[in-house]
Amino acid sequence: MMDALEIAGQDYADVRSFQKRVEILKRLSGEQRLMLAFEMWRTACQLTRDGIRAQFPNYSAAQVNQELARRIMIANGADKIVSKFHNAKR
Repeated sequence: MMDALEIAGQDYADVRSFQKRVEILKRLSGEQRLMLAFEMWRTACQLTRDGIRAQFPNYSAAQVNQELARRIMIANGADKIVSKFHNAKR
């Protein structure tokens, strides 16, 4: 599993290196792939939290998490759904 974690985060500039990563990922079980995806998600959230803290140093932990949630919603189009809902109510 550690090979896959190390491989997932590396640069894909080298084609042979990329092919090796793909081969290793294909050998993972469904459970291992899901665990890898979860770890990648957690890492992305932590990096985003760190960025939010750098951008807004006075934010509390709750405010950082709220901003993280807002950014996730925007990235997934939820802001458009909410906007349509609010416009339909008027």
